[in-house]
Amino acid sequence: MKNKLWIVLLPLLFVSCRGEKKMAQYSEVYQERPATIYIAPLVDHSERRAVRTIEDSLYNASVNIATKQLFLTASDPLVFNGYYVPGPLASAQLAATESRTVKQLRNENINDYYTELGIDAILFITVNKWSSTHNSWTVEVEYALRSARTGSEVMHAVVKATKMLHSDFKGKPKPLGADLDFAAKYGCDLETAQRCRLVETLNQFVLKDLPSGSRARPVSIERYVPTHAEYFNMQINPDGSVMVVPDDEEL
Repeated sequence: MKNKLWIVLLPLLFVSCRGEKKMAQYSEVYQERPATIYIAPLVDHSERRAVRTIEDSLYNASVNIATKQLFLTASDPLVFNGYYVPGPLASAQLAATESRTVKQLRNENINDYYTELGIDAILFITVNKWSSTHNSWTVEVEYALRSARTGSEVMHAVVKATKMLHSDFKGKPKPLGADLDFAAKYGCDLETAQRCRLVETLNQFVLKDLPSGSRARPVSIERYVPTHAEYFNMQINPDGSVMVVPDDEEL
């Protein structure tokens, strides 16, 4: 049995030697072991189109919906990883009683969240840009996790994520079955479905990479697993698979 276990672990250890390990990138997360993470209101710096045509209105609506989806689905991978995350209603009530701006929360003292509310860390998500082609959709997002106990930034990632589809002979994108199911389930157009599925995958990839929370079963090898860089590009291929490349390389 021990021999079989080493056969499984050795490839992982070999790969981890070639990239930064979780214990290095998330050293402060391992030290503090946050249990409760509050997701601050999302900051949106992306541009909207001046409304001159129906297409402009549809584009703006699509981006608005996808941006909300980015915020609403950020809690799923955190909960999966064993963290407690206040639900959307509780988070909205907390945001409504907060006199400080998100920028102030990002940069000033937030120890009261820990001492008065029992929140260990605050997750900040910023959307910087949306773009698209006839068969691809791209979003640029920054994630930052700040300790409410010490005020230090314990996680930071800046990602340019793209979802791509194959095109038919007319140049029109060919959506996956999962894209069609999403559009049918939520009653949205395929353009919006692509963006929503893009941000869901992005959240899963970035936030599931965090060390396991206190509610998760500890995995001894986790600290030695390789992690993504602080700045990177991510591509969701037409078959649904995910490919990551360094920030200084072309997708």
